[in-house]
Amino acid sequence: MSLSLSSRALAVRRGPAWRTVFVVGLLLWVATTLTLVATDDDILVPASVLFGSFLVPVTCVFWVVEHGHHTTLTPARLMVAFFVAGVLGLLASAALEIWLVPSRVLPNLWVGLIEEAVKGVGLLLVARGLARYRVRDGIILGATVGLGFGAFEAAGYSLSYSVQSGAFSARDLVSEELLRAVIAPFGHGVWTALVGAAAFATAARHGNRPAWSWSIPFAYVVAVLLHAAWDASSNAASALVDADAVMLVGALQWLFMFVVAAIGVWLVRRRWRVVE
Repeated sequence: MSLSLSSRALAVRRGPAWRTVFVVGLLLWVATTLTLVATDDDILVPASVLFGSFLVPVTCVFWVVEHGHHTTLTPARLMVAFFVAGVLGLLASAALEIWLVPSRVLPNLWVGLIEEAVKGVGLLLVARGLARYRVRDGIILGATVGLGFGAFEAAGYSLSYSVQSGAFSARDLVSEELLRAVIAPFGHGVWTALVGAAAFATAARHGNRPAWSWSIPFAYVVAVLLHAAWDASSNAASALVDADAVMLVGALQWLFMFVVAAIGVWLVRRRWRVVE
């Protein structure tokens, strides 16, 4: 009895795993980035980019799993969802966007259509073979695929922005990493989670077997529209106010993004509360 109580007390003191992941990762990112700035040693750039880009997405995966109430998803499946599906989705969408996206005809909508499609396919492939399909597991798996996609995408953007002036800038790298970290929980993970919820709910209604229903393409369309609206926030803000008013344009863009994020989170929470 005393051993059991001691173990329980130790678990309480340690707190949730997502908090530990975030704190340790944050300390490592700060240490790496400060050392990079102090020494100007390029060998530290990949570590700073990876810590900065993966910290929040990985923390979000831990947070969602810990709130999943006895999810049946294994760590191995979640790892595949985050890394394999995320990377393959990123590669596929990058290639398809170069080949298929018209340069001037609704580019944000085309990007949303392509990226949400490849993430959705990755989600369905990773979900094959489950013994039971629960809506919450669909949200968790979809969010994991989306967060993996977003993490690698953020790493690419951060590295690209750090050298956009022709020479490496640690300041540009850090500012882009911080921006991507703030928005990470409200983008790709939320949109793919909606598709996961619809796919798993359909499978549950058909004897725990993958099946078709119109709710899946409907969820996909909703994810595409949220994605396109998120990407179009900058253009929308610039169209509504004078482009020279940089601070006002930025504030309006953040307002648009907040509205899109709030809608996405609200939709996911609605599906999360479904009693199974």
